Amino acid sequence: MADAFSERADTQRQSDQAFERIKSAIILCQLPPGAHFSEAEVSSRYGLARAAARAALMRLAEVRLVQPVPRHGFVVTPITIVSIRELFELRLMTEPKAAALATGNVDVASLRAINRSPQHAGSDADQLAFVESNRAFHRYIAAAAGNSRLFHLLESLADEMQRLVHLGLFGPTGSETERRHADAQHEALLAAFEAGDAEAAESAARVHIEHSRGLAMDSIIIGRSPLSLG
Repeated sequence: MADAFSERADTQRQSDQAFERIKSAIILCQLPPGAHFSEAEVSSRYGLARAAARAALMRLAEVRLVQPVPRHGFVVTPITIVSIRELFELRLMTEPKAAALATGNVDVASLRAINRSPQHAGSDADQLAFVESNRAFHRYIAAAAGNSRLFHLLESLADEMQRLVHLGLFGPTGSETERRHADAQHEALLAAFEAGDAEAAESAARVHIEHSRGLAMDSIIIGRSPLSLG
């Protein structure tokens, strides 16, 4: 009995590791949008047991990062203008409310310590560090909202946003003007949390998302995106 339990636990650990490994490859665009692969190919590429890879791919399909293709394996979910619009629509429905809920629960000094200015993201390493700190900044706010279902939804949306960043749809630094805007938007959120003003936090979050949406759409319109988005 103990051996069976241990075996199931080990299988679950392998499945979790496979899920994180493949998800990371998708978010970093090592497996780019639209890429086709089989279960055997991804198992071999990442040194995964077939059963663990299969379970991980099913979970990734549930969060819509991959799509099963009958008799042809899987495809990394493509990115389209429609999917980008839907992503930002959903962010606008959820993140401002999360910021409002987080008000009063945020240790502003801790959040300020996480925040990293894009103005100092000059090298590739600095840019990656900024992307990670930006994710941590927004994760902290999502967790402070105190709603676990909302937190997991926002984490899923953040995965999709990071994929857009790694595609180069909008670089993590952008122009100097864009960097100043990003700094000011985070500062507006921090100021709202310091003041305990839920309405201001909600408004600041909305402005921040709308600004990001504008950058993404401008990037597509002027052809800065490395992909042809349908």
